[in-house]
Amino acid sequence: MSPLTALASASALASAAAGGMMLVFSTFVMQGLDRAGPSVAIGAMRGINAEAQTSPVFLLAFFGAALLAVTVGVLAVLQWRAPGSGWLVAGAVLGVAGALVTVVANVPLNDGLDAADPSPAVWQTYLQSWVAWNHVRTVTGLAAAVLTMVGVAQR
Repeated sequence: MSPLTALASASALASAAAGGMMLVFSTFVMQGLDRAGPSVAIGAMRGINAEAQTSPVFLLAFFGAALLAVTVGVLAVLQWRAPGSGWLVAGAVLGVAGALVTVVANVPLNDGLDAADPSPAVWQTYLQSWVAWNHVRTVTGLAAAVLTMVGVAQR
């Protein structure tokens, strides 16, 4: 197995894990928080966000997936004529896109929630926007994994 194939396989696994983590939030965590009521949901989400920002394991897993994607993308471009390189680049782009959505959409929403007074209107606005952007992260992570594995299979 070539180094690129090994890195791409690891990247696909990391992207699938990141996408799966986001899928959990999109499909039931956020709805479960919503059932608890706005003040409980806001307090819980603030706690989750604080943990996410300080957890070395989470940060390594989530942003490590993006770093692997960048590495695979660069190496695939350098080996552009090799079979599967286009798929690897496409997977890398989606892998990075999920991390970018986190930085430009979800984190600012989290920061806004931290600064806001807890109210039903604040929670509903946050919930709708956050989940919509989280769906994007879910799809990009899972699609990145699939595209990367297609590239691996063609090598």
